[in-house]
Amino acid sequence: MPGYSVIIPAFNAARTLAEAVQSACAQTPAPVEVIVVNDGSSDDTASIAAGFGGPVRLISQTNAGPGAATMTGIAAARMSVLAFLDADDLWLPGKVARQLEHLRQVGSDHLVFTQMRQFRHGLPDDGQGKVADGLSRSTLLMHRSALDRIGPIVDPVGRRGEMIDWFGRAREAGLALDVLPQVLALRRILPGSLSWGRDAQADSGYLRVVHAAMLRRRQKQAPE
Repeated sequence: MPGYSVIIPAFNAARTLAEAVQSACAQTPAPVEVIVVNDGSSDDTASIAAGFGGPVRLISQTNAGPGAATMTGIAAARMSVLAFLDADDLWLPGKVARQLEHLRQVGSDHLVFTQMRQFRHGLPDDGQGKVADGLSRSTLLMHRSALDRIGPIVDPVGRRGEMIDWFGRAREAGLALDVLPQVLALRRILPGSLSWGRDAQADSGYLRVVHAAMLRRRQKQAPE
């Protein structure tokens, strides 16, 4: 199986980062490198990442958003196969091995995801949480070459919806989004995270993502 890089964008993730990194390092095959991009955190995110050593690399930058932090990690990654994990989520054993095998079979024009199960921060995963297709950064594994066809991950206003926009552009570029039918990752329900609750300014990012997709579709359908 090919070597791969793991990219973890992290902002004020001191409560959860260690568990996320451990779940990545415990995969078989193990990652060649785990790149934690500290996106201007004001807590102990950077020191926690730096304390791992070994394959874990820390990159710190001024706060720019999760999409920008992800792109920083991609630029620094050494391997051609890339896997991604949000700092508050977890991988289950066997996740990457199954994805690598699937990617080997289907080729580089596929993005490979898995199903995810929710659990609440502070409580152990009891296996009973809601299960859904994990079309998210935390389950994505891909060839770097796919990025050239999609373009960069861009943070919208409010810094929500960047992956929805990027996955939409991936489909428009003709790439396939494959979801393996196994629960191989856990989505943490964490109060105070970017995905928690409702916020008018942040939610406007979702609206901009939808509007941009509509405009692209209209331009594609317009007669020349």
